[in-house]
Amino acid sequence: MTSAAPSTQATDTRELIVASAYACFRKHGLQKATIVDIARAANVSRSTVYEYFSDKGAILEACAEHASEQFYREMAKAIDAGRSLEEKLSWAAVFVTQARRAIASEKYFDEDAISLLLTKDAGVLLRECVDFFAPYLAAAKLTGEVRKDLDVSAAGEWFARILFSLFSTPSAVRDADDPAVVAEFVRAHVVRGFSGDRPRPRRGTDR
Repeated sequence: MTSAAPSTQATDTRELIVASAYACFRKHGLQKATIVDIARAANVSRSTVYEYFSDKGAILEACAEHASEQFYREMAKAIDAGRSLEEKLSWAAVFVTQARRAIASEKYFDEDAISLLLTKDAGVLLRECVDFFAPYLAAAKLTGEVRKDLDVSAAGEWFARILFSLFSTPSAVRDADDPAVVAEFVRAHVVRGFSGDRPRPRRGTDR
Protein backbone atom coordinates (compact mmCIF):
# COMPACT_ATOMS: atom_id res chain seq x y z
CA MET A 1 0.00 0.00 0.00
CA THR A 2 2.63 2.58 1.06
CA SER A 3 4.95 1.75 -1.86
CA ALA A 4 2.30 2.89 -4.36
CA ALA A 5 2.32 6.50 -3.15
CA PRO A 6 5.70 7.58 -4.61
CA SER A 7 4.88 5.93 -7.93
CA THR A 8 1.51 7.67 -8.07
CA GLN A 9 3.09 11.00 -7.20
CA ALA A 10 5.74 10.53 -9.89
CA THR A 11 3.07 9.73 -12.46
CA ASP A 12 1.05 12.79 -11.45
CA THR A 13 4.12 15.05 -11.67
CA ARG A 14 5.06 13.70 -15.08
CA GLU A 15 1.52 14.19 -16.37
CA LEU A 16 1.50 17.72 -14.95
CA ILE A 17 4.71 18.53 -16.82
CA VAL A 18 3.31 17.10 -20.06
CA ALA A 19 0.06 19.04 -19.68
CA SER A 20 2.00 22.23 -18.92
CA ALA A 21 4.29 21.66 -21.89
CA TYR A 22 1.24 21.20 -24.09
CA ALA A 23 -0.08 24.59 -22.88
CA CYS A 24 3.30 26.23 -23.50
CA PHE A 25 3.59 24.81 -27.00
CA ARG A 26 0.13 26.17 -27.71
CA LYS A 27 0.99 29.61 -26.31
CA HIS A 28 4.56 30.07 -27.55
CA GLY A 29 4.84 27.56 -30.41
CA LEU A 30 6.85 24.35 -30.59
CA GLN A 31 10.14 26.12 -31.31
CA LYS A 32 9.94 29.05 -28.90
CA ALA A 33 8.66 27.30 -25.78
CA THR A 34 11.51 26.61 -23.33
CA ILE A 35 12.14 24.34 -20.37
CA VAL A 36 11.88 27.42 -18.16
CA ASP A 37 8.43 28.19 -19.58
CA ILE A 38 7.31 24.63 -18.98
CA ALA A 39 8.66 24.50 -15.43
CA ARG A 40 7.00 27.82 -14.61
CA ALA A 41 3.67 26.66 -16.05
CA ALA A 42 3.85 23.44 -14.04
CA ASN A 43 4.92 25.35 -10.92
CA VAL A 44 7.97 23.11 -10.47
CA SER A 45 11.69 23.71 -10.67
CA ARG A 46 13.78 23.12 -13.77
CA SER A 47 15.58 20.33 -11.91
CA THR A 48 12.23 18.60 -11.33
CA VAL A 49 11.51 18.74 -15.05
CA TYR A 50 14.91 17.17 -15.75
CA GLU A 51 14.15 14.36 -13.30
CA TYR A 52 11.49 13.16 -15.74
CA PHE A 53 12.77 14.36 -19.12
CA SER A 54 16.32 14.60 -20.42
CA ASP A 55 15.60 17.60 -22.63
CA LYS A 56 12.90 19.50 -24.50
CA GLY A 57 12.91 16.89 -27.26
CA ALA A 58 11.89 14.20 -24.76
CA ILE A 59 9.04 16.40 -23.53
CA LEU A 60 7.92 17.01 -27.10
CA GLU A 61 7.95 13.26 -27.73
CA ALA A 62 5.77 12.66 -24.66
CA CYS A 63 3.35 15.37 -25.79
CA ALA A 64 3.21 13.85 -29.27
CA GLU A 65 2.41 10.45 -27.75
CA HIS A 66 -0.35 12.02 -25.68
CA ALA A 67 -1.71 13.76 -28.77
CA SER A 68 -1.62 10.48 -30.68
CA GLU A 69 -3.61 8.71 -28.00
CA GLN A 70 -6.14 11.56 -27.97
CA PHE A 71 -6.46 11.52 -31.76
CA TYR A 72 -7.20 7.79 -31.92
CA ARG A 73 -9.62 7.98 -29.01
CA GLU A 74 -11.56 10.66 -30.86
CA MET A 75 -11.40 8.76 -34.14
CA ALA A 76 -12.64 5.61 -32.41
CA LYS A 77 -15.63 7.57 -31.10
CA ALA A 78 -16.34 8.88 -34.58
CA ILE A 79 -16.21 5.52 -36.33
CA ASP A 80 -17.67 3.21 -33.70
CA ALA A 81 -21.12 4.57 -34.51
CA GLY A 82 -20.82 2.66 -37.78
CA ARG A 83 -22.24 -0.83 -37.78
CA SER A 84 -20.34 -2.30 -40.71
CA LEU A 85 -16.69 -2.12 -41.72
CA GLU A 86 -17.77 -0.05 -44.72
CA GLU A 87 -19.37 2.55 -42.47
CA LYS A 88 -16.45 2.55 -40.01
CA LEU A 89 -13.78 3.08 -42.66
CA SER A 90 -15.89 5.69 -44.41
CA TRP A 91 -16.25 7.66 -41.18
CA ALA A 92 -12.53 7.29 -40.53
CA ALA A 93 -11.83 8.98 -43.86
CA VAL A 94 -14.29 11.76 -43.07
CA PHE A 95 -12.61 12.27 -39.69
CA VAL A 96 -9.17 12.54 -41.29
CA THR A 97 -10.28 15.00 -43.96
CA GLN A 98 -11.75 17.17 -41.22
CA ALA A 99 -8.41 16.98 -39.43
CA ARG A 100 -6.75 18.16 -42.64
CA ARG A 101 -8.98 21.21 -42.66
CA ALA A 102 -7.81 21.85 -39.08
CA ILE A 103 -11.29 22.73 -37.87
CA ALA A 104 -10.98 23.64 -34.21
CA SER A 105 -13.87 21.47 -33.08
CA GLU A 106 -13.74 19.85 -29.67
CA LYS A 107 -16.21 17.28 -30.98
CA TYR A 108 -13.48 15.63 -32.99
CA PHE A 109 -9.99 16.85 -32.16
CA ASP A 110 -7.81 19.70 -31.05
CA GLU A 111 -5.89 21.61 -33.72
CA ASP A 112 -2.79 21.85 -31.53
CA ALA A 113 -2.91 18.11 -30.91
CA ILE A 114 -2.70 17.57 -34.66
CA SER A 115 0.43 19.76 -34.83
CA LEU A 116 2.06 17.77 -32.03
CA LEU A 117 1.02 14.47 -33.58
CA LEU A 118 2.77 15.40 -36.82
CA THR A 119 6.10 15.85 -35.04
CA LYS A 120 6.33 12.06 -34.91
CA ASP A 121 8.38 10.14 -37.45
CA ALA A 122 6.29 9.22 -40.51
CA GLY A 123 7.08 5.53 -40.09
CA VAL A 124 5.85 5.60 -36.49
CA LEU A 125 2.67 7.38 -37.53
CA LEU A 126 2.03 4.77 -40.21
CA ARG A 127 2.61 1.88 -37.79
CA GLU A 128 0.21 3.39 -35.25
CA CYS A 129 -2.46 3.80 -37.90
CA VAL A 130 -2.05 0.21 -39.12
CA ASP A 131 -2.26 -1.09 -35.55
CA PHE A 132 -5.40 0.97 -34.92
CA PHE A 133 -7.31 -0.54 -37.86
CA ALA A 134 -6.06 -4.12 -37.47
CA PRO A 135 -8.79 -5.18 -34.97
CA TYR A 136 -11.53 -3.76 -37.21
CA LEU A 137 -10.24 -5.65 -40.24
CA ALA A 138 -9.71 -8.85 -38.27
CA ALA A 139 -13.27 -8.66 -36.93
CA ALA A 140 -14.58 -8.13 -40.47
CA LYS A 141 -12.89 -11.37 -41.54
CA LEU A 142 -14.76 -13.22 -38.82
CA THR A 143 -18.11 -11.75 -39.86
CA GLY A 144 -17.50 -12.38 -43.55
CA GLU A 145 -17.49 -8.69 -44.51
CA VAL A 146 -14.13 -9.12 -46.23
CA ARG A 147 -12.62 -12.08 -48.03
CA LYS A 148 -11.17 -14.83 -45.87
CA ASP A 149 -7.68 -14.58 -47.36
CA LEU A 150 -7.38 -10.83 -46.72
CA ASP A 151 -3.95 -9.92 -45.32
CA VAL A 152 -4.99 -7.73 -42.37
CA SER A 153 -1.59 -6.09 -42.02
CA ALA A 154 -1.24 -5.30 -45.71
CA ALA A 155 -4.85 -4.09 -46.00
CA GLY A 156 -4.37 -1.94 -42.91
CA GLU A 157 -1.23 -0.39 -44.33
CA TRP A 158 -2.90 0.27 -47.68
CA PHE A 159 -5.84 2.00 -46.00
CA ALA A 160 -3.52 3.93 -43.68
CA ARG A 161 -1.65 5.23 -46.71
CA ILE A 162 -4.96 6.29 -48.25
CA LEU A 163 -5.77 8.23 -45.08
CA PHE A 164 -2.32 9.86 -45.08
CA SER A 165 -2.94 10.97 -48.65
CA LEU A 166 -6.40 12.33 -47.82
CA PHE A 167 -4.85 14.28 -44.97
CA SER A 168 -1.86 15.69 -46.80
CA THR A 169 -3.06 16.16 -50.37
CA PRO A 170 -6.31 17.99 -51.26
CA SER A 171 -8.16 16.43 -54.18
CA ALA A 172 -8.20 18.20 -57.53
CA VAL A 173 -11.11 16.14 -58.85
CA ARG A 174 -13.56 15.80 -55.94
CA ASP A 175 -14.74 17.88 -53.00
CA ALA A 176 -12.85 16.30 -50.13
CA ASP A 177 -14.49 18.76 -47.74
CA ASP A 178 -17.85 17.10 -48.37
CA PRO A 179 -18.28 14.12 -45.99
CA ALA A 180 -20.67 12.38 -48.39
CA VAL A 181 -18.13 12.57 -51.22
CA VAL A 182 -15.33 11.21 -49.02
CA ALA A 183 -17.49 8.40 -47.66
CA GLU A 184 -18.53 7.29 -51.14
CA PHE A 185 -14.92 7.41 -52.33
CA VAL A 186 -13.98 4.97 -49.57
CA ARG A 187 -16.98 2.72 -50.14
CA ALA A 188 -16.38 2.47 -53.88
CA HIS A 189 -12.62 2.13 -53.97
CA VAL A 190 -11.50 0.80 -50.60
CA VAL A 191 -13.98 -1.41 -48.78
CA ARG A 192 -15.31 -3.20 -51.86
CA GLY A 193 -11.75 -4.06 -52.75
CA PHE A 194 -11.41 -5.91 -49.45
CA SER A 195 -14.53 -8.01 -50.00
CA GLY A 196 -15.02 -10.92 -52.42
CA ASP A 197 -12.84 -11.77 -55.38
CA ARG A 198 -13.39 -9.88 -58.58
CA PRO A 199 -13.68 -11.80 -61.87
CA ARG A 200 -10.43 -11.78 -63.79
CA PRO A 201 -10.50 -10.55 -67.39
CA ARG A 202 -10.21 -13.30 -70.00
CA ARG A 203 -7.03 -13.51 -72.01
CA GLY A 204 -7.14 -11.38 -75.08
CA THR A 205 -9.87 -9.12 -73.66
CA ASP A 206 -7.75 -6.93 -71.39
CA ARG A 207 -5.97 -5.06 -74.16
